[in-house]
Parts: sequence; structure tokens; C-alpha cells
Amino acid sequence: MIALIALPLSPLLELFERYVFGDWEFVKWLIVLVCVDTVLGFVKHWLSKDISSKAYGMIGRKLIIYSCVLVLSHVMGNFSIAGQVVDSFVWFRYFACTALMVREALSIIENVEEICPGFFPKAIINKLKGFDNISGKKE
Repeated sequence: MIALIALPLSPLLELFERYVFGDWEFVKWLIVLVCVDTVLGFVKHWLSKDISSKAYGMIGRKLIIYSCVLVLSHVMGNFSIAGQVVDSFVWFRYFACTALMVREALSIIENVEEICPGFFPKAIINKLKGFDNISGKKE
């Protein structure tokens, strides 16, 4: 029975991994950080007694945005012209994936700091915040 289902899905999965997204190893790491961030966010709001259902919608929004960024990074890093992969934008894939990880790490650190102020040294917090400023310049 499983073979009957898997057989027609194999070509679709292959197309998906080639043209939409294929770095499942990175997604596992990102999911770990998203889950930790979500749990810490819940604890933070539970301790401050301001839990609301709005947060669940924000998780959905985050998943949609992150999925779109991952698809964009995959396409930019793997598209081809005349059968040749264009290597000019491979850097963008690394940049986008790193940006997602830094945003999650920073969010986790901010949640930890709200729950337990002074837990992380300010130097670490400032280093990560340097990646997340508007000007792109190191703060």
C-alpha cells in the first residue's frame, strides 16, 4: 500500500526538491530554534500573565515568511541559464539562512533576558544585534 502512494509522489518530491526547496538538514536546525523560541515566548508571557491567542497567529505568520525566504534563497542559489547553474547568487542562500538563524537566536536571547535578566553577557547580545540593524553597519 505504501509503495502505491510513494511511487506517484516520487517525481513530485524530486521536482519540489529541485525547484522549490531541498535543504532539509538546515530546516531541522531552524525548527529547533523556532521551537525553543516559541516555548520561551510562551513562558515569558505566562510569567507576565499576558498570554493571548494572537501569539499563535504570529507563529503562523513567521512560518509563512520563513518558508518564503527559504524558497527564495533556494531559487537564487540554484537557478540555471542554458542548463548551467548561475553561481553568482550562492552567497544569497548562505546570507538568507544565516539571517534566519541569527533572528531566531536573538529572539531566544531576548526571551531569556526577559525571563532571567542579566543571564547573557551584554557583549554577546550586542554582537548579535549588530547583525540586525537597519543600516547594515556594525554597531
